[in-house]
Amino acid sequence: IKFSPAPMPPLESLASTAVRTAHKVNADMIIVITKEGATARLVAKYRPAIPVVAVAVPVLTSNNLNWVCSSEKPARQTLLTRGIVPMLAEASAANNETDSADEMVDILQTAINHAKNAGYCRTGGSVVALHRVGPASLIKIVNVH
Repeated sequence: IKFSPAPMPPLESLASTAVRTAHKVNADMIIVITKEGATARLVAKYRPAIPVVAVAVPVLTSNNLNWVCSSEKPARQTLLTRGIVPMLAEASAANNETDSADEMVDILQTAINHAKNAGYCRTGGSVVALHRVGPASLIKIVNVH
């Protein structure tokens, strides 16, 4: 018991699994949909040989009088990390504990189309996507059309 290693935190386990999955399926890139950029930095920590596209989704909040949008700061901060290509999505009111699966699919598809136009992936290739839907975190393998 004295020499047993500490268990890996769940978020770091997801990040390492996403990199390992991308390597095994020969993916063109990894897309991480994030609110603050911490997940994207954890994925980059494992130094994948492919680009990591961090899609920062600002959060819209309301106090019944005013709508407030969080800043683009997470997207700018990911510029400092090796291997991350930042992308700023449209502000979303659903980026919280009650995330909408349909909205995440739309954001993911938009990110794939943008990455395809930028040359990070190609039609017929695959992309590993890491994002949250409600309290659950998902790793998906998406074919690029």
